[in-house]
Amino acid sequence: FPPMQGKRNKTIISRITENRNFGLLLGLAVLLIIAAIVTPSMYSLNSILSMLQNNAVFGLLALGEMVVIITAGIDISIGASLSLAGVVCCRFMAENPEIPAVVWVVVAMLVGALCGAINGILVGYLKMVPMIATLGTMYIFRGLSFLLSDGEWWFPHQFTEGYQAFAIKKIAGVPSILWILVLAFILAVLFLGYTSRGRRIYAIGTNRESAQIAGIKEQRVIFLAMTICGMFAGLSGMLYTANYATCSYMIGDSYEMTAIAICILGGVSITGGKGKVDGVIIGFLMMSVITYFISLLPGLSVWSDAIQGAIIIAAVALNIFTEHSAKKRALKERGALI
Repeated sequence: FPPMQGKRNKTIISRITENRNFGLLLGLAVLLIIAAIVTPSMYSLNSILSMLQNNAVFGLLALGEMVVIITAGIDISIGASLSLAGVVCCRFMAENPEIPAVVWVVVAMLVGALCGAINGILVGYLKMVPMIATLGTMYIFRGLSFLLSDGEWWFPHQFTEGYQAFAIKKIAGVPSILWILVLAFILAVLFLGYTSRGRRIYAIGTNRESAQIAGIKEQRVIFLAMTICGMFAGLSGMLYTANYATCSYMIGDSYEMTAIAICILGGVSITGGKGKVDGVIIGFLMMSVITYFISLLPGLSVWSDAIQGAIIIAAVALNIFTEHSAKKRALKERGALI
């Protein structure tokens, strides 16, 4: 056998291909250095908390989207689901301010879960193409959101203190919406990594034929993944309205694109079967820094969509490069053994 090279001899490129999170952390470090040079004020504690608080909804949406993408699917209706859940909560909260705010958290998650379940039936049981099915439901959910809102807006004076507290109340100096996000990350790690249902989600995305032979019900797994995604979207709708104390049927427009970008940036394979929560966390942090950095520079704000598109393309290219490099390395190791 040829002598094995020590880890010390590995180049930065080989480390990136072997551990994609190393490359993500390297990219995040570069972003932070550039931001520190251009906008030093960004690194005050209040600025960092504000940045994370304003992007927390994207982190929740990305977690839900990740579960669906791992099954080799996609859900582009989550922005509309967010809107529908937010409108339902705000309309009934304004009419019934005496009801405890925790009720609206449950209502939002149920509305989102219902939206996700509809997608799960269409994709899992009726075998519709995920993008086409969720494109259709996106318009349906957005239309329902408009009908329920009557095209009206809700403003800060219509929100109860208890409702807003779920997003803006500080616990140990940190806004509660960030504690909810951290809890969501922990639950996602436990579910995907340590439960049989989580492993089935990966199995379906890796090889559906093999999973079916092993007795895994594809329809049930896809239905579960879509429902979980919808639940995250519903929770995001309630927290969005609580955080900004405003609501209309237009909220959440195009948010699905940012969530998908975070997933891809975090190493979730669009072909399914691959992706970890830690990568999504790093992707969320990178996207938060990028969007906040852009907002501080007026000259770049008009380029925000173009920059986000470039990030998606670069992330997909990195995913392809990483997968090809891993395959080549595996073939070389196999050849060395022969």
